[in-house]
Amino acid sequence: MLSVPYFGPAIAFAVLARSLTATELEIPRSVPGDMGHYYLLEWKRTGDVVRALTKRVGASTIDYSLTETNCKTMRMREIGVSDDGSDKIHGPPTRWFDLVAGSSKSDTAHFLCD
Repeated sequence: MLSVPYFGPAIAFAVLARSLTATELEIPRSVPGDMGHYYLLEWKRTGDVVRALTKRVGASTIDYSLTETNCKTMRMREIGVSDDGSDKIHGPPTRWFDLVAGSSKSDTAHFLCD
């Protein structure tokens, strides 16, 4: 089952309705400049940790990433990546790392946890 982060009643309902009817939810960016678009494909929250499958659509590439974000510490680790499809994600997992403000990973973490 999908977990929906809390954005307030009206927005949470809209996000839930969208997640049930669409397979991709665009992740808003906090700073301009990255020509890619980021999409949340799947997510599940267990305690403080959110596991998320995301897709980046760039000018000439599409990349997939599976991450875990600890919403309490706001640290993340990458479980695996692929440019051949979400079913081809491979590791090894990274160590937990601090997020850089304005980065796509930071924007994803805040989208999932705030």
